[in-house]
Amino acid sequence: MSASELPVLNTSDPDYTRDPYAFLAPLREQGPVVRVVLDGLPVWLVVGHEEAVQVMSSPRVSNDGIRNAGPEARAVFWSGAAQRGLQSHMGRLDPPDHTRLRRLVQQAFTPRRVAALEPWIRRITRDLIAAFPASGEVDLIAAFAAPLPITVISELLGIAPEERADFRRWADTYMHSDETQEEVMAEAGRKVGALLGGLLARRRTELGDAPLDVEHEGTLTDGLIRARDQDDRLDERELLSLCFLLLGAGYDTTLNLIGNASLTLLSEPARLQALRADPDTLPAVLEEILRLDPPVKAVFLRYPLEDVEVGGVRIGAGEPVMVHFSAVSRDPRHFDDADTYRPGRAAASHLTFGHGLHYCLGAPLARLEARVAFEELLRACPELALAEPVEKLSWIPSRLFRGLTALPVRVTRIDPA
Repeated sequence: MSASELPVLNTSDPDYTRDPYAFLAPLREQGPVVRVVLDGLPVWLVVGHEEAVQVMSSPRVSNDGIRNAGPEARAVFWSGAAQRGLQSHMGRLDPPDHTRLRRLVQQAFTPRRVAALEPWIRRITRDLIAAFPASGEVDLIAAFAAPLPITVISELLGIAPEERADFRRWADTYMHSDETQEEVMAEAGRKVGALLGGLLARRRTELGDAPLDVEHEGTLTDGLIRARDQDDRLDERELLSLCFLLLGAGYDTTLNLIGNASLTLLSEPARLQALRADPDTLPAVLEEILRLDPPVKAVFLRYPLEDVEVGGVRIGAGEPVMVHFSAVSRDPRHFDDADTYRPGRAAASHLTFGHGLHYCLGAPLARLEARVAFEELLRACPELALAEPVEKLSWIPSRLFRGLTALPVRVTRIDPA
């Protein structure tokens, strides 16, 4: 089939942005792996769960677009990545480069470090809620879902308090500019890079050659600087690229998780009532929302190193492949009543945080922030309801992320005893 005969999927289409699931459902009828023209580029779109696991697990499929992306893929999908300094980060590398970086990063991003953040994250959350009116309307994105993760990632990276307002403003522009705003995005990226580069230089000088101290790890940036594997360590380019990656993964993913979860619960009040009646179900509720309306629609293109067969089709070496989480998460072959909200599913193995070698290191932090956010929000706001009809809400025009631009809600807030 020629490119002119392939189904067309334009991720800038407002209808796709609003409801990607309606766009993807007809494609699924053609099979678990479908050839489409995605934003002008012919790609293999993976919409089946089993096939997504296969692609993300196979050593014959590369994440490394530097070595394997053709000129067309670079033109369509890499200009923004290059502007953002993300074309060579850990998520886009294969072993042994990926193995080396992940081994070093894991030393600094430990489960103990994440768990120890809970009291501090809870204080930030309570302070944000305390700024809500006692009764009235709030944009839950601007007042809560966005400032929580950007404050957390700023603290983890060691951004000085006096620099955080600028950092958030630049980060917002850098993360949320679309393909028509490349110059604006690039300038914001340069400012974020300069701030992070200066921070890394200062901290490296202050830390010297001290190894990672498991008793006093300092900031995450400190941990990355001090991480060692015998004589191996992260160089300046790798450190900066990792900081950019942490910003993207630690900010937008959690922002959209909190926003999408809020909408899922508020759009059907019975769901919120059930959660209030049994707060212990919150982890299961969040996992179901991660499946039903994932904060990340799709991730970076992958490239077979040789011809491979996936889902009954043969994909040629070098042909771009995209795993689409919004489709994979509703694969009816893997999930019963896949379009239905049902917390506590027996088959809860969604792929929203990835799979295999590239499983997201920040997943425990995102889950922690979301859990604390809803524990505190439901405690402090006994009355919480949408202030606008669902059909009037708007979504960010992003190829990768799925999130609301705003979420007006009515709240009645009570102060803690």
